[in-house]
Amino acid sequence: MTVSLNTMPSQIQQRYNTKLLSTPERNNIHNLFAVPVELPDNEGFIDRQSRYDALSLFPVPMDDVQSNPPAQDLNRVDVDCRVRVFATYIVLTRQVTITNQDPILNSAAARLGQALRETQDVLQRDNLESTASIVNCVGGGNGDLPTEMALSDTDDIVALLQTNDGEYITNMINATRNIGTSPLGDAYGCMLTSRMIPVLNNMTGFLRKFQYGTGAIDTLSSEWGGINNIRFFVSSQGSVSPNASLMGNDVANCFVTAKEGYKVVWQTGGKARFIYLPPGYNNDPCMLRHTAGCSFYQGQCITQDLWVQNLRSTGI
Repeated sequence: MTVSLNTMPSQIQQRYNTKLLSTPERNNIHNLFAVPVELPDNEGFIDRQSRYDALSLFPVPMDDVQSNPPAQDLNRVDVDCRVRVFATYIVLTRQVTITNQDPILNSAAARLGQALRETQDVLQRDNLESTASIVNCVGGGNGDLPTEMALSDTDDIVALLQTNDGEYITNMINATRNIGTSPLGDAYGCMLTSRMIPVLNNMTGFLRKFQYGTGAIDTLSSEWGGINNIRFFVSSQGSVSPNASLMGNDVANCFVTAKEGYKVVWQTGGKARFIYLPPGYNNDPCMLRHTAGCSFYQGQCITQDLWVQNLRSTGI
């Protein structure tokens, strides 16, 4: 009998490589600029913060006036943020854990941790998508509404945030003597889908991260670049509204924020945790299964509507 590759026993045809392949992990960008708040235990499930509106100016002199000026009202605005619980788990049979060649419990913990982090990020993304003020890009040339993002659109959104007295998040980055570097001004942060990368690269004046000066030593892997007074952070799970433009194209929701525009709230006793139960627990008298899970308590909200804008763009 002739032995060929096709007739060799299966255990000879293949070798199991114990080095596991990498699992794709998304950039978690939507809480980068959120103000973190901790809600103490036993104080309810709603975090309330307040601010007082600015008073009107009073530039009229009171030289010879005998009566008092009209009194102003001190107006307080309450912003409530409700914390909710989120959880998931997986079941592994005991037989799998004692026969499988992989360190399957370690892998389960790693994937649960990834799912937890990405869920926290998506919750904030969906909050921004549903509550941020909308500004459509109009400076592009594709004839759609919104158009693809252009330099003039970024100028307009910076002007809007400046008019609303929004504070910059990052300081200016100076250019260096290296060829190809350019300065980048004090900046707001923008969180957007990675599908916007070609649009960003085609914008006049856009700087890729490697073109920053020496002041940019603390850039994150999710940062793609910047233009004038905005720095852009991309993720494959950035917000996209399918078929939402005038011409039925997908629309990227690009969240541009000033400092302290929104927040994320965690409960003290409900911070992210990993829960493992060995065989014999949770109605398992025959000790046949492991369970591994994770949970967290989180709330998110915009705290100042004037400082968070959804700059909508096509071209993706």
